[in-house]
Amino acid sequence: MKLRGWLTVATIGAVVTVSDVTQRVVIATFVKVFPSRRQAVLAWWQRCMARAMVGSVRIVGGGTFRPLPTIPSESGILVLMNHQSLLDIPLANLMFEDGCPCIVTRKRYARGVPLISHMTRLYGYPLVDPNAPVKTHVKMLRNVARTSESPVLVYPEGTRSRNGELLPFRKGALNILLRHRAWKVYLAVADGVLPCGELATMLRGVDAVDCQVRVIGPFDTPEDAGDIPAWSEEMQNHMREGLRALRAATSP
Repeated sequence: MKLRGWLTVATIGAVVTVSDVTQRVVIATFVKVFPSRRQAVLAWWQRCMARAMVGSVRIVGGGTFRPLPTIPSESGILVLMNHQSLLDIPLANLMFEDGCPCIVTRKRYARGVPLISHMTRLYGYPLVDPNAPVKTHVKMLRNVARTSESPVLVYPEGTRSRNGELLPFRKGALNILLRHRAWKVYLAVADGVLPCGELATMLRGVDAVDCQVRVIGPFDTPEDAGDIPAWSEEMQNHMREGLRALRAATSP
């Protein structure tokens, strides 16, 4: 199993290397020359990369992936997803019926990460920095809330869970988004992907991956800003219950 883990990581590394060059040279050039095709091409490219990542774990590593639910690709859709593994973004991308989401991303991924760093610029992902002034985030996320024509995807835990349990929401970015637009909110709960939590665990083997995802919702966001804290707590509870239900369905 360790051999398959190493082969999986090597395969993903090769995919990332080739995709990074292709994205910089071919995809970026194409959408610049044909701006009217930008959204369609970027959505297609994102799904191609997501399939390649998930396919590497499934075919090379021996992991199992249950059929994924779907989420509408419409303006005004906000998706909250739990964060267990390096596969969470590919899985999220594959759930959208068409189009591609606007993903709220940590600033540290914008430099020095093959494929991902260039993608944050090409796709115009909003970048959040825990060390930046609050005013900077407010202005940027307010603009995302008011102008985004794509669904917006947020990982409200802010970091990957090391044991698979849902972490408390870090509500800064989420609160800003909620205060500046009325959303239809979908909750995406993924489980069974902890072996892909980081490269070190993947090297030990990914055959134990048994991925399943449940989508809950949609929910309407509160009209009164004063109701946002209680509403956010309710969403956390729904996600925890969804995670428990997934595990109960697969326990012996």
